Amino acid sequence: MPKCVKVSAIISALVTAVLLLRAGIAPAESSITDVDIKNSLQINIPAPEIIPGLSNPPLRGISLNFGENIRLDRPYASSEQAPEGCIYKPDIRARFCIDPVRWPESLLGPSVSDDVIYRGNQAIVRYDNDRASQAHILFPANRFIQVLEHIESRFGQPTEQNLVKTYIPDGPPIINTVVRWKSVFDGENKDLILEVRAHDDTRRTFPDQTHGFMWLYRTGDQPIFHQISVIDLMVLRKRRIGGWPFDDKSGKNSKIH
Repeated sequence: MPKCVKVSAIISALVTAVLLLRAGIAPAESSITDVDIKNSLQINIPAPEIIPGLSNPPLRGISLNFGENIRLDRPYASSEQAPEGCIYKPDIRARFCIDPVRWPESLLGPSVSDDVIYRGNQAIVRYDNDRASQAHILFPANRFIQVLEHIESRFGQPTEQNLVKTYIPDGPPIINTVVRWKSVFDGENKDLILEVRAHDDTRRTFPDQTHGFMWLYRTGDQPIFHQISVIDLMVLRKRRIGGWPFDDKSGKNSKIH
C-alpha cells in the first residue's frame, strides 16, 4: 500500500473515531477504537473514563441559577440584549444570546474568554419558545475552587462529584473534575442541574485546560456547543465591531438577530 494511502486511511479512521466519541457513540463491543493497518501504525483512542466520587441527596424545589438575571424560564427580551443581537437556529427553533452575568468580577475575571467567544462576565443563553432553557459560562481554570466555594455558599454541598479521564494521543490523560448540584421538583420529570467543570470539554475535541465552565440545564439536555459553534460567536463579534444593522424586534431580515 502506498504511504500516502496509509496516512489517509489513518486520518480518516481517527476523525471518524473522534466524531463517534463526541456524539457519545461507543465503538461496537469495545470501549476502544482501534485503527490497525498492516505494516503501519496502530492508533488507540479510549473512550473517556468516568470515575464516580462523592454524592449527596438532591436538593428539593430549589431554583438553581447564575444570579437573578440568569435563570431558566426567564423570558426573552430583545430590549435587554447586546447590540449585536442573538443567533437564531430555525432548524431547532432556538435563539442563542450573550447575556450579562451579575456575579462578582473577582470570580469570573474581566477577561474570562477568548475574544472570539465573549469578554467579561457574560453567559451564552439558549431560549426556546422565548424562555431561557440553558446557560453556559466560561471562567479561568485557575478560579475553579473559588467558583465552587461561591456556589456552595448559595446552595450548600454539591449533589455529585466525579472525575472524567480523557485520553490524549501521544500525551498524558487529562483529568477533569465535574461537580453538580441537582434540584428535583414535585410533578416534574426533569431535574434542574447546575454543573461546574474544571476544564471546558464541550467546545473542542479535547478539554480546554485554560477555561472551566458552568452549565445550567435540565436532565437530558445537550451542551450549547452541540447546537452552535465558535464560528457563530465569531460572527456576533464581527457584528459588534462592525456595527452591522439588524432588526432586534422582528428578526425577519437575518438568521442572526
